[in-house]
Amino acid sequence: MERVFGINVGLKAVSRIFSGTIRTGGFVALGAAIGYAGSVDSLHMKLLETAFLLLGLLLGLHMYFKSPHNLIPYTLMIWTVSPEARRFLDWTFKTYNDTSMIMLTPYCVSLILLIPILKHFKQMDSRVRLILNIIGAALIYGFLLGFLKYGLSSVYELLSLLVPFLVFVYVHISKFDRTVWDRWLRSYACLAVLVGSYGIYQYLVLPPWDYFWMVHAEMNSVGLPEPQKFRLFSFLNSPGPAGLFLGFALSIMIVQKKWRVLGIVGIMIVGFALLLTLVRVSWICSIIMILGYFARSHLKSKVKLLALSVFMILAYVFVLPALPGANEVSSRISTFESLEEDHSFNERLVFARNIVSDVISHPLGRGIGSSGLGVKLTQSSDTLKVFDNGYLNLFYLFGLPLGLGVIFMLIYIFFLLFKISKKEKIYAPISFAAISATLFLLLGSNVLSGLSGYILMLVISFAFSHTIPKRRDT
Repeated sequence: MERVFGINVGLKAVSRIFSGTIRTGGFVALGAAIGYAGSVDSLHMKLLETAFLLLGLLLGLHMYFKSPHNLIPYTLMIWTVSPEARRFLDWTFKTYNDTSMIMLTPYCVSLILLIPILKHFKQMDSRVRLILNIIGAALIYGFLLGFLKYGLSSVYELLSLLVPFLVFVYVHISKFDRTVWDRWLRSYACLAVLVGSYGIYQYLVLPPWDYFWMVHAEMNSVGLPEPQKFRLFSFLNSPGPAGLFLGFALSIMIVQKKWRVLGIVGIMIVGFALLLTLVRVSWICSIIMILGYFARSHLKSKVKLLALSVFMILAYVFVLPALPGANEVSSRISTFESLEEDHSFNERLVFARNIVSDVISHPLGRGIGSSGLGVKLTQSSDTLKVFDNGYLNLFYLFGLPLGLGVIFMLIYIFFLLFKISKKEKIYAPISFAAISATLFLLLGSNVLSGLSGYILMLVISFAFSHTIPKRRDT
């Protein structure tokens, strides 16, 4: 026994040494990076960007070793505030940067999830392993195909596509109980209320740092850089990501009381901010998630959900008209009645037809880095920054065979969660709602990447966790 205990003590000592070495090495790296930033042009700005990234990473590592149950909320917070921190820094130095080290922070912090995944890799069940094998094959192929041509763009886009599946596996192999899951979802709701509150303030006042960004980023689709004459984007990069962030949160807050922050008031803040983004697809997505949860939940939850839905409809009819921005919201909703006359809708149809021709002429795909925000890192003209169809984007990146493989994987998850939600009626239904929203949202963009993918895969992963009992067939 002493030998066994001796080994255990030795392992603990090694673990403490390993943890201390990582923290010490992190601070050394921070000092070296600060020294390097001080030796190049734009001294102070580069210094602060580097410090933001490395301090965010060090805090994430500290949280993983000392408080692992808080790592997911911390990562979500970093994803949420990084764009606004970047804009504030640009405004402070009156210098607009098309690329910034701050925007790498969410990806670097999310890569911390690799530590427990590699440690417990063999504990994955066959369903998760199958999903990981399919997406892994697509990512490896797409990266090898695109890296030689697109360079850093491929690396950035690989991280954007990889990170959501890291959180999916992380939740699966972690042994956190449901109280931790509830804390994660409440933390997300809290961030959504914060994003919504600041977004409403932003819409009414337009702070100078957001004005500076709107002018220099030349985002014409956002609107005029004047109060109440633009589409709300809050802390996020643009109205699209802000709309998805708020839409996901709104549906989660509506379906379960224990996942809310500030009760009905919190729901109203998030809902009003969501309307001001004028992102129609996010409104529809929120409805799909609510209906998906409604279809798979307990009868008691359905009654509560129906009552809350009636309240939200009455608020929309009687309260919204008295609020600022009501005319823009109403006119945006009215476009659903005449999509054939909607400019945005027609542009998407033309784009889809052109991409179908390109996919047919390049059946093996163009590789990761050929589309997405990462194209700003390459000088290649053969790239697309905005891609208005997620399904076609999968074929564009991975080719027809692996693109179909990823789509079939998503359909497999849909039917698997439909089956699991027959027995488990709290977390499996919200996972089912998330995969339903994913399949819909892919009609507009590749929501499997970045922050939207991170949130969707986080919610989907609950139904694959070891803490939810598997259904036993008789």
